[in-house]
Amino acid sequence: MTVRVAVDFGTSSTCVVASINGREPQVVVVDGQPLMSSAVYAAPDGTLFVGQEAERQAAVDPSRYEPNPKRRIDEGDLLLGDNVLRVTDVVHAVLKRAVTEARRLAGDAEVELLVLTHPADWGATRTRLLRQAAGRLARQVALVPEPVAAAVYHAATFAPAELNSERTVEFSGRPGDALAVLDLGGGTVDVSVVQRMPGSPADRSSPAKRAGFQVLATRGDPSFGGADVDQALLEHVGSLVSSVDPPEWRKLVEGRELTDRRRRRVLRQDVRGAKETLSRHAYTDVPMPPPFADAHVTREDLERLIAGPLGRAVELTVAAIADSGLRPKQLTAIFLVGGSSRIPMVSRLVHERTGVVPTTLDQPETVVARGALRAVLIDPDRTGSLAGSAVSRAGAAPAPSPADRRPEAPRPQFQPAPPPQVAFSPLNATRQGPPSPPMGQQQLGMAPPPWRPGEPSRESKAAERRGKGKKTPWIIAAAVVAVAAAVGGVLFAVNSGDDEPAGRPLAQYDYRFIAPMDWTQTDDRVAQRQVVIHPSDSLTGDDLVVAQEYVMNYDATADRQKLVDELGAEAAAKPEQYSGFNGSVGYAGKTVIYYRETKPKARVDWYVVAQGKIRVHIGCQYGTGSPLEQRVSAACEQVVKTMAVVN
Repeated sequence: MTVRVAVDFGTSSTCVVASINGREPQVVVVDGQPLMSSAVYAAPDGTLFVGQEAERQAAVDPSRYEPNPKRRIDEGDLLLGDNVLRVTDVVHAVLKRAVTEARRLAGDAEVELLVLTHPADWGATRTRLLRQAAGRLARQVALVPEPVAAAVYHAATFAPAELNSERTVEFSGRPGDALAVLDLGGGTVDVSVVQRMPGSPADRSSPAKRAGFQVLATRGDPSFGGADVDQALLEHVGSLVSSVDPPEWRKLVEGRELTDRRRRRVLRQDVRGAKETLSRHAYTDVPMPPPFADAHVTREDLERLIAGPLGRAVELTVAAIADSGLRPKQLTAIFLVGGSSRIPMVSRLVHERTGVVPTTLDQPETVVARGALRAVLIDPDRTGSLAGSAVSRAGAAPAPSPADRRPEAPRPQFQPAPPPQVAFSPLNATRQGPPSPPMGQQQLGMAPPPWRPGEPSRESKAAERRGKGKKTPWIIAAAVVAVAAAVGGVLFAVNSGDDEPAGRPLAQYDYRFIAPMDWTQTDDRVAQRQVVIHPSDSLTGDDLVVAQEYVMNYDATADRQKLVDELGAEAAAKPEQYSGFNGSVGYAGKTVIYYRETKPKARVDWYVVAQGKIRVHIGCQYGTGSPLEQRVSAACEQVVKTMAVVN
């Protein structure tokens, strides 16, 4: 049985979606609701309660209660009562509860793939913590930016028919088309502009001809969300009823005694329900405990209370669109997601400010989770396009059996799209079978990478071009869940002590690097931990750089020769495809393993660096007769030079 789960870990609530044996993803009901509270309560004996269980326990001792663990992600440790807990352990408890509820649907079967969403502006540190918090919950863990997940879900025309029974808004999906996603969550406002990546939108029959999205710009406000709307409405209710008995009202909202805390919990639930009712009706009543009379509130009251913060959210939307270099009228759509996007005023303000009528769906709070899983399930064969091999992390679970996949035609090695691209065949990419036999000693004596005759070293040329680089803070790259041109190379990185050159930082999996400013990320195959970049003015050509991570079952730092022997044997076994293997070459300030791959319409120079159990291959592909050879060479050197393993 194949179980895949997506979790949208939110500030105040978490949404869980599961797909069993490739069937349509479904929202997992937790505690009778489509959303699970993200709250955590640390009991004196060390037990961590999550969701409604935590909210109920909070009435006993509020000091042991954390309602918004996501907001504490940067703090390292949390003091809950007299327990000091790591933030990752608290987040792990939330994710574990979510995954456990999903597994119930599948008879407690193991989860093959866990997809986690995160804000688009989360950098390498936060995404690494999120990945660590998901440890031991699934065989594989993938991360997807929230706006990308929302865009994939809304762009229903990209999804196969069996994954698209509930047709959403049509999005043409032409390369270059862009949309904005305004996410009004429980604790934050996030706005992103995403753009359709190059591909062949006219032919959706093959996963290799569909493409995903790239984040062009993002803005956010971490100080406002649905929980703040609830608080504003609660204070308004207090202004209506507290005059009857001000001391009693203070006791109720402060909750110093156990009885008062329990009454406060019920009151907050009723206020939240009133907010939701006002999204559908012009007025409602909030039931109040004695001695207070029930409070009558109107939609007009609510809009007056939150007009300022919602106005700022709309201005963030306009700013994000401007940051992307677009005008509102150039967008294909503006999508509203998150529970608070139901408030009618949100849609009205966006329309008034941008001139674009925004689109929202029923249960907008579940869109991100559903889109995250759909983004991966668009191509259930997540092993890439390598004929006869399964690109995977060593030691990972076996690939889904044919019975677990949708019926499909035999996988082609290469799906061309003009101008054609070439599939990669990295060495030692298969996951099954015995280790390769030791490489003959003659392989170690092969020539180093064939530099171009009379050319200065690439490293010195790069230094002349760039000058001394400037330190650039690492930010998370736009993880584009794409299935465009199928590519299967790999890359690896070690920390460099030199100043980093200018460019676009890309940090996604367990590695990070800086792409040149005039290069663009065009693919991100999540399950393979692979990133592809192209020259910005040749997004579909054969000239590109690809990077991919592998995890080995031994420490290559301690036993580097074992890795050299294995890769050398693989190269020697296919002399018609691989040449120039050298187990120790100095390039871009690093000692790397080098080999060349010859393809019908391109050549690929591969550089492999290993640290611990991780190795990364960097494939620098040069199209035959291409005028961009020098640009690929410079980009290749920069990627290798700035590559760093972050976990």
